[in-house]
Amino acid sequence: MVSTEPSRPLSAWRFDGTLRAYQRAALDRVDVDAGEPLHLVAPPGAGKTLLGLLLASRRGHRTVVFAPTTAIRAQWVGAARALAHDDAAVSEDPDRPADLTALTYQAISVVDSGEPFAALARARWAEELIADDRTPDQAEGWLDALSESNPAAYGRGIRSRSRALRRTLARQDATALTAALHPRSRELLERLVGAGVETVVLDECHHLLDHWALVVAALVARLRAAGREPLVIGLTATLPSPDDANEYENYVSLLGEVDLEVPVPAVVREGDLAPYRDLVHVVEPTAEERAFLSAHAEALAEALRTTFAVGAGREFLRAVLQPSTPSTSEDPLEPPAEGVSSPDPVAPAGTSADARPGIEPPPPAAESSDPDAAVDAALSAAFAVDFAGAEAAAAMFSVVAPGDPLTARLPAVARRAPTTDETLRLLGRYALDRVLPDPARVDDWHRLRRLLADFGFALTDRGVRRTRDPIDTVLASSLSKDRGACDILARERTELGDRLRALVVTDYVTHGNVHGGLLGSAGAVRTFSIVATDAVTSALRAILVTSSTVRVAVRHAETLLPALTRELGVPVTGEPCPDDAAVLEVRGTTGSGVVGAVSRLLADGSLEVVVGTRGLFGEGWDCPAVNTLIDLTAVATASATQQLRGRTLRRDPSWPEKVAHNWTVSALLPPDSPLDAQPDAARLRRKHAGLWGLDADHPERIVRGLPAALGRDRRRALDEVLEKARGASLEGVDALTSAPPRDETRSAWRIGSPYDDREELSAVVERPARTPVFSTSVRAERALGGWLGVSAGAPAAMLALSFFLPPVAGVAVGGVSILIGAVMAVPLFSAWRRTRRQARDAAATLRNMARVVWTALSESGRVRSPLAVPVWERERRDADGTRAEIRMADASLADQRTFGIALEELCGPIRTPRFVLEVDRGGGPWWVRGVLDRVGRSRPRQFVAVPAEIGRRRADALRFHGAWQVHVGPAVLHELNGPENLSLLAEARRTGGFSGAARSMMRWS
Repeated sequence: MVSTEPSRPLSAWRFDGTLRAYQRAALDRVDVDAGEPLHLVAPPGAGKTLLGLLLASRRGHRTVVFAPTTAIRAQWVGAARALAHDDAAVSEDPDRPADLTALTYQAISVVDSGEPFAALARARWAEELIADDRTPDQAEGWLDALSESNPAAYGRGIRSRSRALRRTLARQDATALTAALHPRSRELLERLVGAGVETVVLDECHHLLDHWALVVAALVARLRAAGREPLVIGLTATLPSPDDANEYENYVSLLGEVDLEVPVPAVVREGDLAPYRDLVHVVEPTAEERAFLSAHAEALAEALRTTFAVGAGREFLRAVLQPSTPSTSEDPLEPPAEGVSSPDPVAPAGTSADARPGIEPPPPAAESSDPDAAVDAALSAAFAVDFAGAEAAAAMFSVVAPGDPLTARLPAVARRAPTTDETLRLLGRYALDRVLPDPARVDDWHRLRRLLADFGFALTDRGVRRTRDPIDTVLASSLSKDRGACDILARERTELGDRLRALVVTDYVTHGNVHGGLLGSAGAVRTFSIVATDAVTSALRAILVTSSTVRVAVRHAETLLPALTRELGVPVTGEPCPDDAAVLEVRGTTGSGVVGAVSRLLADGSLEVVVGTRGLFGEGWDCPAVNTLIDLTAVATASATQQLRGRTLRRDPSWPEKVAHNWTVSALLPPDSPLDAQPDAARLRRKHAGLWGLDADHPERIVRGLPAALGRDRRRALDEVLEKARGASLEGVDALTSAPPRDETRSAWRIGSPYDDREELSAVVERPARTPVFSTSVRAERALGGWLGVSAGAPAAMLALSFFLPPVAGVAVGGVSILIGAVMAVPLFSAWRRTRRQARDAAATLRNMARVVWTALSESGRVRSPLAVPVWERERRDADGTRAEIRMADASLADQRTFGIALEELCGPIRTPRFVLEVDRGGGPWWVRGVLDRVGRSRPRQFVAVPAEIGRRRADALRFHGAWQVHVGPAVLHELNGPENLSLLAEARRTGGFSGAARSMMRWS
């Protein structure tokens, strides 16, 4: 029997339909009476509204629902009345609450101050002063005086207390919270409290910004003050980005961590969302845009070099490279290591009391009155304190002062032009250390800030930060992206024919930053103009819809204007556009009504393409007919990206076999461009970081991230473009011509088949073919050397060579060699076979490396999953090389992520690690290397970076090195802490990164 007492009116509500599997699972997993907030994440179309209502009805108490828009509020009202079977039980009037009241966040967002948290922070500060024996008037007077005399200190105090308030928002006192609200908001809250509300549902709760979060927290606090135990239910399709610290702290304070996530793949597998595929189209900026960007880069480089060319700037560089008091501390976290070992990579352990095997030492500092020796000692000290900073300073000094005696003492590899990142590092340090502290240099501070602002960088009291620079602006708004959209539309029209229903989304109606007219009117208006006039897309029936502008092509006006008139119920006319003779401005449309009319026209086929802005179509717009999304936006946050892609996932009643294509268009600079920056490439990775999809290489699997959009070869081509590798091209990255047919995509999703709702992280290492396995070959060398009782140098090589040379050559070596060769033939041949077998088994080597990495992370306390064991999901060896996937079973997701990052650093390109391992001193089997030694041939060396989490302490790096030698093979550990190591680092950067790709892969099954 269901209880229907007045205090639990929603307990009588009932759902007459059939729940989906993941909805049943959600209801089974969560406890509405536990006293904690419920935080649920589910994609658009997963039935969040129904789920929220069923949770509220299980709780039974009166409920208030907050939604971001009136349209979403109306959906809640309709769904609630269907469960209540009584329209009077549901209200959307804030003045007349009912059993369930649905409101918008805007209804409660009125506050008494433009900065409510600042006001609350000041009040808290005053309370702290009062607690320190000041009167209220004295406290307020002191704060007023501080804000006048030292605004910076006052601001820091306000910000720190604001952060503390945001982190503990849900635990704040009701009186303090409501004091910051406008009287109208306080009246509404009191009305809801008086109506007996005890459940608060927050739909699309990622919208909980400062003001909204404050008012919701005040409501919860008032309910608690009234003696109730409110239940807060947060529902969203996407989590807010942690990049916005304030918003994220508000959010987590109210809702806590996620209690349940319904992944998109689960909803697709159930058949409740359309299957889809994420795709990427890469375009190159126009010639005019590239010329503009090249000029910009040259101007920025010159301006930054000028800062350090003379005077205080140059002296700052000299001070960085020649510190007055060399540091003697080798490790801020532990004492220095006890001695060093011989550079011999296979020197036996324990050769001396204070030696550590296989650690390559830096040369000892000179203790001489020789001026050059003193300069070298100071350089060593500078690199020991900050290797990356000293490297940047050395590069800049060699450019601005090539004839200075100090330049002659710099390592040869440091005499080069600094990178942009190195220059910015130097400028930030110079500004903070030399300019900001000096009151007499306030004009210099402002000059530097203006200089950087012109080029898209912000100089603050924390250093230099990249903002929206001209490179980013030009690439994000490139005209080539509009043309790329036309290419995609043509491709989709060829596949879909009359079924094409496309949405093209931009950031703006027209772009506000035009750089001397280069960008023109970038935005939705320009995009629509290109689509309406391009030879391959002009035949498509398209419409431009923004909050202020509606346009159609002249050639389609006779069809579309009457259709709009019919759908809107008012006369609609078209007037010539002064800026585009090929399109008409539509007059007579009304606000949100045109969006609904466009949705209906798409559904019935009157329209094929809609061009609009993210603000209008990025969230909350539902048109099940849309099957193609073309994303031209620059936004890359998880919430915005996932919401945008949710527009195509609704099932289409008129096409049960619908499959959606979600295209990201990225503008990349070609490899021959002089610019290093590739902001759209970074944006591409961020956009896809949180998106689930079919693995581009293995569509039977579902993964998160760029592998769902670009296959291995295309990701490798992208890396080559970014690295400006010889032969790299944008064509190798682009997927326009390689998208699989939609029927293959639908089949790969296996709709209706069972699944295990589980998320895991695997580390993926791909080793290209024809790359020797470094560890197994040197392992055999070490074993043979130990057995023969000699080092792995020329004598051992000669002994081995005597066996493998033909008899005549053996005689030339000498009779003893022939005799030894005959005696040792069997064991040497056995060892040689073992070496060959190991050298072919790259996967086994990767397994050993992974075990060593996990053990080192565990021993250093970086991971805390004691029962974790490595699981080899799959290994593949073919003509392209070896691919291994490694997962740590029974490890937390956080520990899996730490392990994945460490393995990426070990196998990937070397940047600026504290330690590197030299893992291969040869280029083939041990006997070949012996011959090369004899004839004096140079041999390549190979390096891997010690992962940052392992290399933070020297003792951890030493343990890692020891484990590597036991389980993988001989190696030499180098610490990069002096200018003499720059050559080594340069060599390591050239030869390091043995893996063709090393990445972490989020997988769902």
